Amino acid sequence: MDPVSEDIERVRIGTAEREEAMQLLSRQFSEGRLNPDEFSERSAAISAAVTRADLDPIFADLPAKPGATPSREAERVRDWRAIVMALIPLVALAFTILVPHGWLAWLALPVLGMVLYGRR
Repeated sequence: MDPVSEDIERVRIGTAEREEAMQLLSRQFSEGRLNPDEFSERSAAISAAVTRADLDPIFADLPAKPGATPSREAERVRDWRAIVMALIPLVALAFTILVPHGWLAWLALPVLGMVLYGRR
């Protein structure tokens, strides 16, 4: 390790850095990477941290950027589902107006929602 990075690691941290670390840890917890006991232990360690080097072991086994953006393919699938769900009420409205007993088309809304999003 070079002297400059050693000096940075020994720099004392303040409330802002601790709050930022707590927000990151909370995000990791909300995404299910930590159980409540681990979260409690690591929160206490963040509160007791004096230097940047004290924070490193807390996040050593966690991804640097929680909530990474989903792949483009996953976004396309999500967009396709959202478009279908947006069009179904229009189709149901058309059925209501044009077809006898067309109001039954409104039953497609929850059914289609369960089919499209039920496997998540």
